[in-house]
Amino acid sequence: MTVTKERRSPLDAPREMYRMLREGGIRTDRWETAPTIGDIRRLARRRLPQLAFDFIDGGAGAEITLRANVADLAQVTLRPRSLVDISDVDTSVELFGQRLPMPLVMSPCGLMRIAGGEGELAAVRAAGQAGVTYTISTASSWSIEEIAAQASGPLWFQLYLWRSREVVRTLVDRARAAGCAALVVTLDVPVNGKRPRDHRNGMSIPPKVTPRNALQVARRPRWFLDLLRGPAIGFRNLEGIATGSSAMSHQEFVNTQLVNPRASWEDVSWLRREWDGPLILKGVMSTADAAQASAVGADAVVVSNHGGRQLDSLASSARTLPRILDAVGDAMPVLVDGGVRSGTDVVKLRAMGAAAVGVGRPWAWGLGAGGERGVARALEIFRDEVTETLCLLGTPHAETLTTDDVHVPAAWSGTTT
Repeated sequence: MTVTKERRSPLDAPREMYRMLREGGIRTDRWETAPTIGDIRRLARRRLPQLAFDFIDGGAGAEITLRANVADLAQVTLRPRSLVDISDVDTSVELFGQRLPMPLVMSPCGLMRIAGGEGELAAVRAAGQAGVTYTISTASSWSIEEIAAQASGPLWFQLYLWRSREVVRTLVDRARAAGCAALVVTLDVPVNGKRPRDHRNGMSIPPKVTPRNALQVARRPRWFLDLLRGPAIGFRNLEGIATGSSAMSHQEFVNTQLVNPRASWEDVSWLRREWDGPLILKGVMSTADAAQASAVGADAVVVSNHGGRQLDSLASSARTLPRILDAVGDAMPVLVDGGVRSGTDVVKLRAMGAAAVGVGRPWAWGLGAGGERGVARALEIFRDEVTETLCLLGTPHAETLTTDDVHVPAAWSGTTT
């Protein structure tokens, strides 16, 4: 008997895929049920061109610090207690007289329209729905006022010590008028760190389609259409202040037009006089800087290595946190960010002594994976995991977490100076 082999057209596979999509055989919105932040990240990677994903995901140099942030948090272990009444779980904590729904704030991330759609506008709406504090970045792709108009929850404003005090004063005044409750001053950008992924991808401000990245962009037409619909991606808060006549590399743009290599602690003292609300200094990685922060009247510090995006080969934030806490004592709250990928990580850092924990990449991945709803899902994952961890730990109230709830490697107490 002769068997005739069925001939298949090259279009058969796409047609079959389309049929299954129509009939609901394949879910296109899997971010809605993504169980972890790692799954959210994978979806973002699938949906974004490489230049956009790497801008969010990448770090400086060989990315040693980026990896250490995650790896060191994994070395912190939990000490659970059994047969504890967990019928009344409370994930909230108090900070600056405000009740946070969990010990988590959304760290500043700039140029987030590169993640697609409405960028920061979508993120701040999701933050408001969850009651989570959202930190507006000076480098946002929408203005302070545009983001604040979409907000329904608490806002902070992140500020770089730019070259002109007049520009800084204007930004501070705008943040105050927009209702930002706290000012977060980033200390660790005297120059912009070199991020090899961005260089390899030809990342520029604004992003441009070039022969180097054209194929990856062509494979993500929806992202490209989103890019064309909105304003050019750039530092919208600085329109008319720092502009380039043509696209230049991200690093070149920041280094030549924005950052201030002469910034000093006197600039922070001046800001303290300009701003009467909570003043938070972000990027503190040494006890010496922690002492200076207290001396200039800061209300809090954030132990942060900029997510591994500035100086590579720094110690991780988790490894550095105990020394900063010891140095600061009860003088001010200490926050921390870097490498946080789960609600369990949030609980660990809170138990170590952090007043609150900042997350940046996780919500940016959520934005890339599913826009506003993707950010909402990322925050939901954190909330559910914080709740579950508190229950299983036998410490049902986040505010009562202590170092008794965690084991931290003993060597960390002598890591930084």
